[in-house]
Amino acid sequence: MAPSTIDRRLAGVVVTARRQHKLHLQKDVAEEARALLKAKVKAMEKSGEHRGRGQAPALLVRHMERIVRTLPDDLSGVRDLSLMTMHFAIAGREHEVGWLRERHITEDSEGRGLLVDVRISKNYPRVVQVPYGSRAHLCPVRAWRRWREASGIGADPDGFAYRRLHSRHHTVMGAGLDAESVGEVITRLAERAQLDIRPTGHSPRRGLVTESSRAGNPDAVAEKQGGWAKGSKVMRRYREDDDGFTENALHGVL
Repeated sequence: MAPSTIDRRLAGVVVTARRQHKLHLQKDVAEEARALLKAKVKAMEKSGEHRGRGQAPALLVRHMERIVRTLPDDLSGVRDLSLMTMHFAIAGREHEVGWLRERHITEDSEGRGLLVDVRISKNYPRVVQVPYGSRAHLCPVRAWRRWREASGIGADPDGFAYRRLHSRHHTVMGAGLDAESVGEVITRLAERAQLDIRPTGHSPRRGLVTESSRAGNPDAVAEKQGGWAKGSKVMRRYREDDDGFTENALHGVL
């Protein structure tokens, strides 16, 4: 695991230990852990050791085009297409996609596509407008409607939007996909399509940023869609926009 990942998780580990497991920890235990981590990093730098997978490669439209051609003609194929295109369209993180409930994805009242209420987020919740894609086979709106109808999840609006499928009977189960499973779906789709990259759960998020920028959309990344905090490296690279951002970001992309 990369040192940066360990550093990000330290606070969560301490909070969980204290609140859920009622452990009595020193007040400065996180600081001591970070000091130890810093020493380990220096030792790694001297020895030339590298940890972690590095930056996730961007999942681009050309990659998704190849993936679509290899999807099975069954419920898993319907689910995975919707998950992949929705993940891309909302510039979502794995946990944001995994925690979506059926009622969080609604039809736009003016018929412009979908409204996705991302309530569980690393930074803060947001509502993302997802318009129709010009490529019907990659359209996140059409893919979601097809998955919702085929799976029958509309009968349980409080249930997860993307569910696990029974390994033998391929029926829809009540359990949702956790963050790790969302990433595994993306990686598995790429392996089946024999892509020249090995995408992870962060790749669709990077993919929208890359494709939108290439398409000449000036507002390729913004709080309204991707949930990047003000002042972050990404936000310094792209201009913030509030209204109609997602439609601009997807224009000419899907």
